[in-house]
Amino acid sequence: MKPQKLILTAFGPYAGRTELDFSAFGGSGLFLIGGDTGAGKTALFDAITFALYGETSGENRKTTMLRSDFAAPDAETSVELAFTHRGRSYTVRRWPDQQRAAKRGTGMVKVPAKAELNREPDEPVSGASAVTDAVVKLLGIDAKQFAQVSMLAQNDFTRLLNAPSADRAAILRRIFDTADHQRLGQAAVEHARKADEECKRLDDVLLMHVGTLIGDGADEETAADLAEMQAERDPFAAGAAAELGRLLLEADDANEKRQTNVMNELDEKIARGDAGLKIAEERAARRRQLAGLVAEEQRAADVEHQTDLIMTDLEKRTANVKENIAKNEADRAALSQAEADLLKTDHRIELAEGLSADCRQLLQNLADADKADEDAAARQAEYVAAQAALDSAEEEYSTMQRQLNANRAGLLAKDLQKGKPCPVCGSTKHPKIAALPKDHITEKQLEEREKALTAQRRSTAAASRTAGDAAAHAHELRAALQRDADGFFARRGDRYTGKPAAELTPDELKIALTAQQTSLTEGLRGLQADHLKLKQKTDRARSLAKQADLLNGQLTDLEKQRFAATRRAANAKAGHAAASARVQQMRETMPKRDNPDALTQLQDALARLRRDRAAAMAARDAAVHRLHTNRAAIDALQKTMRESAAAREKRAMWDNLSKTINGNLTGKIKLPFEQYVQAFYFDGVVEAANLRFTRMTDGQYRLLRRKSEAVGGKTALDLDVFDAYTGKTRPVGSLSGGESFMAALSLALGISDTIQQNAGGVVIETLFIDEGFGSLDSDSLEKAVDTLAGLAGGDKLIGVISHVEALQDRLTRQIHVTKTRAGSKAEIEIS
Repeated sequence: MKPQKLILTAFGPYAGRTELDFSAFGGSGLFLIGGDTGAGKTALFDAITFALYGETSGENRKTTMLRSDFAAPDAETSVELAFTHRGRSYTVRRWPDQQRAAKRGTGMVKVPAKAELNREPDEPVSGASAVTDAVVKLLGIDAKQFAQVSMLAQNDFTRLLNAPSADRAAILRRIFDTADHQRLGQAAVEHARKADEECKRLDDVLLMHVGTLIGDGADEETAADLAEMQAERDPFAAGAAAELGRLLLEADDANEKRQTNVMNELDEKIARGDAGLKIAEERAARRRQLAGLVAEEQRAADVEHQTDLIMTDLEKRTANVKENIAKNEADRAALSQAEADLLKTDHRIELAEGLSADCRQLLQNLADADKADEDAAARQAEYVAAQAALDSAEEEYSTMQRQLNANRAGLLAKDLQKGKPCPVCGSTKHPKIAALPKDHITEKQLEEREKALTAQRRSTAAASRTAGDAAAHAHELRAALQRDADGFFARRGDRYTGKPAAELTPDELKIALTAQQTSLTEGLRGLQADHLKLKQKTDRARSLAKQADLLNGQLTDLEKQRFAATRRAANAKAGHAAASARVQQMRETMPKRDNPDALTQLQDALARLRRDRAAAMAARDAAVHRLHTNRAAIDALQKTMRESAAAREKRAMWDNLSKTINGNLTGKIKLPFEQYVQAFYFDGVVEAANLRFTRMTDGQYRLLRRKSEAVGGKTALDLDVFDAYTGKTRPVGSLSGGESFMAALSLALGISDTIQQNAGGVVIETLFIDEGFGSLDSDSLEKAVDTLAGLAGGDKLIGVISHVEALQDRLTRQIHVTKTRAGSKAEIEIS
């Protein structure tokens, strides 16, 4: 995989859109990714990893942390990567889970992760998981392995160098495609497991068939041997069980013949008993018939007696209903006048209620008239007071006007100036100027008093009109009250003997109306009591009418019942006589002597015979069942014994093969076949790594894969280092920081070389190296750069992430990352 263009939007420390054209580097050689610490140099590799796999290269950098803190609220975080692989061009674009501002309305919305991969001429792939699967299949490594192989970070150098054999095996499995060898071992284990399970299954089948043998028909010794064999559950005793089964067959064959003879003898006895039973059943049937006729005669007598009782009850009930009808008619006649009296009383109540309402209204009108008189007197008093105030104000105004006229000379003299002509005489000399009193009246004061006087005149006129209107309203209410009161007194007739309303004082009128109201209330109370009594009588009359209808209906129904009961009584009497005649006739045909227990005795005897026959038949059927069951069990047992012998041979073969492939043979090195193949490839990697490691260390060190008789699957890929200066071999973890960096770098580059040499499925065209150069001295640094430059050659692109100044001077093709308060920026510089 070789990147061509990388576009970041609101990603990590990059706030806006950042576009890097890797094609400017020419597709091969070294380039530097430099900038301030924390500016976002490693974030560029994170972006590439995220675009390909939806993950980042760092364990502490989660995909939920990818959105830039500097991004605008409505910006969407995304990464777009255009790259080439094996001569074809691809473009992958990916968006992480994120929160952004809503495009409509306010608030934030959650945007789920998504991705798309364009791979013309093939169909594009969409969906985060689907794109990741497609990239893994295309490149041959997953995200974790991509980060380990394509990105050599400062801490990852040592981790790759010192990784345990199991971790290296997982990386080499994908890099060198040794999964088939692993699956071969797994398949051998699976076949061995299945072969063992098949043997165990067949052992269970053998025990099942042994368990199905039935020894109930054999002698005690044979049955005991079978029970003991079944309890021990030993599959290797299946042959002895088959031999024992033949003895069981011989015993049950004899049992079947013996029980068949017993059944034939019992069948002859049962046939003779059935003939005698038929005669006894016929006699018993005649006895049951006679008993039925006697019962029928008794039922007919009971019916005749019951109909007589029903007739007596119906006659008694009819007499009671007729008596109730006569009493109902008498009660209704006594209440016939109540309805008319109730109507008259309702009319009188309606008239009294109307008079009472009118009287209450007159009392209310009297109160309203009194209130109107009081209001008119109050308005008149207000008017008198306003008029007196106006008269006083008029006098005061006249006084002020006279004072103003008397002071006019002084007012003119106040404005005279020396040498200026007088506005009255025209003289420029003013020998004697008129004096002006201290409390004099001015034109302005007089004008203000005139305005106030005009307003006071208007308010006094308004008070006069209000007093007149109130007096007129009070007079009108009083006249209407007297008119309505005289009309009310006239309607009361002789119940009012007082004076006309006009001759009564307001208090006398109130007393007269109150007395009429009290009289009407008492009269209404008496009329309502009469109404209640009459209403009870009319309700009683209506109830009696409904009762009369019910009683007449009951009488009609009773007459119908009496007619039907009379017919049933006649039929019952005739039925009783006929039943008595049939009983007499049947008794005359019965035999003189008869044993009523004969049928039961014959039935008991036949039941015993049939039970004996059923027992014999059950014994015969049990023998036949045992014969069939044991014969089938013996046949199945012999067949399974043959299958079990073949399965044991197959299990032995697969067990030996599985142990051989997976390195589990006793006394042999515990090295599985896959790790044997990986060790072969890893030897090539170590050899390629030593070509650079030895040169970078001036021949002092050489990497060695650990080999010894004690080496097993867990340590087959462990590394040691040979020190030519001391002539000793020690663990690779004992190297210094700078030495470990060079060893890890050499090992990673060796993997790339070995892959290319063996034409594996994985092509590593781009390599990123993150820091680590700071641990090298100037000479080692120069050797490392020369080694990388030679590795890049004409087909590889190697990016070095570092802030070491010597590298900035050494490498002229750079991606410069700048850190600002508004987020980081990155641009390509070629000098």
